[in-house]
Amino acid sequence: MLKAQFEIEVTTPLFLGGADQVTAELRPPSFRGAMRYWYRALIGGVTGGTLEKVRQREARVFGKSEHGSPIRVRITAVQAPSSPSPAFWQDQNRAGIRYLFWSMLGSSNRSPRQCYPPGTRFTLLLTASEKDQQLLQEAIIALWLLIHCGGVGARSRRCAGSLALRSSTLSFASEISLPEWLSGRARNFQELVDTLTMGFQEIKRFYKLEKLAEPEIRSFDVISPLTCSICVNTKEKPLKSVEDALDAVGRSYQDYRRKLSDRERMALGLPFGKHKGRLASPLHLHITALEQEYVCVATCFDACPKKEPPQGEKSCQWISKKIPL
Repeated sequence: MLKAQFEIEVTTPLFLGGADQVTAELRPPSFRGAMRYWYRALIGGVTGGTLEKVRQREARVFGKSEHGSPIRVRITAVQAPSSPSPAFWQDQNRAGIRYLFWSMLGSSNRSPRQCYPPGTRFTLLLTASEKDQQLLQEAIIALWLLIHCGGVGARSRRCAGSLALRSSTLSFASEISLPEWLSGRARNFQELVDTLTMGFQEIKRFYKLEKLAEPEIRSFDVISPLTCSICVNTKEKPLKSVEDALDAVGRSYQDYRRKLSDRERMALGLPFGKHKGRLASPLHLHITALEQEYVCVATCFDACPKKEPPQGEKSCQWISKKIPL
């Protein structure tokens, strides 16, 4: 049996519940689903194929209705932070945070959603049989993408459920070097940019690609130079706490949406206004903790409106670097 064990820390409030959707609960199916999403987006760029081709590759790693997945996912050793912070995400004075997490905060007829606070740690264990080593390595790549670009649980595309990996242990000799890059915290903005750049270079090497390809049909989110943009964003005045980071991102995103037409806002997800259909947002906002500051990693698929985000006052400008795919 092959094992890949990861100690993970929660960076931003993680809203993930069980059947009642109020009590917080870490559920392996939710992690499997999030990993599956990022794997599908990556394989779209690896194969340049149709959705059907991508689903065939996806089923090999994560299973389908006809057969289960060869990768087993377990969560153990959940530890609350030793010094839990106050529920800052419910602070009435943090307009940016409330904008990001509004549906989690409760109302006169609805209790607020419970969450795992920043600093919570747990162990994620991936296992597979020896004949499935290649598939286990692909699942690890999906986890790398999830940890660096995405999140888990409700409002995960709006900074909630951002994660960081603190250590990793593999029981086998991996053909890909991502676990080493996962371990430890990037010290500064440029080191995070370099880590993400090297990570995508290693992914392309693993799949024997010079570049990620545009899909034949754009019917789903795909990571490729033409269909996806990944940027690391920081403030000229560093954001020293997760509260400050969430509030700054929320305020900037709110200002950005205000400048869009109704049609452009619809591209950022439905329902919106009179439009009651459902469309997942193509924009993923993720918070990463560095040694001395917090930064935002924004992943935008090609449905996003092509407008520059607002900058505000000069002293509060965002600095952004794009990751080459």
